[in-house]
Amino acid sequence: MADPVHIQGFLSGYVSTNVSGGQVIAAMIAVSDGQIRSVACGVSASGGSGTTIIDVQINNQSLWTDPANRPTNTGGAAGRFTGGRLPNRRAVRIGDIVKIVVAAAGNHSGVVATVALEEPQRQPPSPLSS
Repeated sequence: MADPVHIQGFLSGYVSTNVSGGQVIAAMIAVSDGQIRSVACGVSASGGSGTTIIDVQINNQSLWTDPANRPTNTGGAAGRFTGGRLPNRRAVRIGDIVKIVVAAAGNHSGVVATVALEEPQRQPPSPLSS
């Protein structure tokens, strides 16, 4: 869960119609250093079928080194995607392009996805630098 004290902003997108593989739901270019803290996805319309998988990419590289950890929705129920472990690639630098992408498309409409961006983790000063 993201700490609201450190959140810089959100990248969020919504697709009201059926999503398609490779579709970009939202994109941004970073204007400051930061890190991706959390990703949440859901389907607002019930009745879909198949499996829809959402990926978040920085400069066209997935945040997850294991694709099985990406947020996934299987079946026709509305609600939050399952899976979606915390990403293991999170650093965002000025000029990076961050995208929310449909990696695999089932027959789902009303897909929403949000990424929380926060200030970067800073290392405390080393005692040797004093």
